[in-house]
Amino acid sequence: MSTDASKSTHTAPSPPDGSPCWIEIMSVEPQKLKEFYTALFPSWGFKAATEQYKGDQVAMYEFEKPAGLYGGIVKLPEECPRGEQANGVGSTVYYFAKSIEETEKRVHELGGTTCLEKREEGSNGWFANFKDPEGNRFGVYEVNWANMKSGDGA
Repeated sequence: MSTDASKSTHTAPSPPDGSPCWIEIMSVEPQKLKEFYTALFPSWGFKAATEQYKGDQVAMYEFEKPAGLYGGIVKLPEECPRGEQANGVGSTVYYFAKSIEETEKRVHELGGTTCLEKREEGSNGWFANFKDPEGNRFGVYEVNWANMKSGDGA
């Protein structure tokens, strides 16, 4: 058995190229924004701050499922201008929601806003876009389970 530390002991298959592996949310105050997402999505498992990943610089989280997908609310570097992500600019991460209406209500209660009202996505479900209190845009997706169960959905 080799003791060479440079050899990987990773035995699980790597995900295919292009698989999501990290979701970064930029923030002026990571701990404050962590409170927003903790309340909105309780399934996000936030990790304790470490010497390497200080809480005022990054609030790291892990999704329960799919396992292995991580993210972090990252301190916006001083040299980067603060701004809002407009609809149609950049990438949008969509999070599963059981109810867009309930999610929208919670977003507003927590200080966020709606930037794209609920819309139909074919017969598969619905989506909407929101902004967190710092202006980061994200989407939520609600599955039309009636169509999925009947086999009509894609």
